[in-house]
Amino acid sequence: MDEKLARVAALAGTNGEVAETLDKVLTGPNDRAYLVCNYLDCKLNINGHCTIYTVLDVPRMKTGEPCKSYEKRQATGN
Repeated sequence: MDEKLARVAALAGTNGEVAETLDKVLTGPNDRAYLVCNYLDCKLNINGHCTIYTVLDVPRMKTGEPCKSYEKRQATGN
């Protein structure tokens, strides 16, 4: 991972509101969160934007069967 992209992702993870929301949403042992970030490299600083995708109760892989329990959720807050 690019060092600047890693910094943007780390800053998103240190936001207390984000951590609190994820603690409320990810309650099961098979719940997962994926962080997708991008950034603009300015002369004096880095501006970035991250989106967090959550997948609740990730099913085990089954050959030949579609995943029926996936649901897209929108996080609230900034």
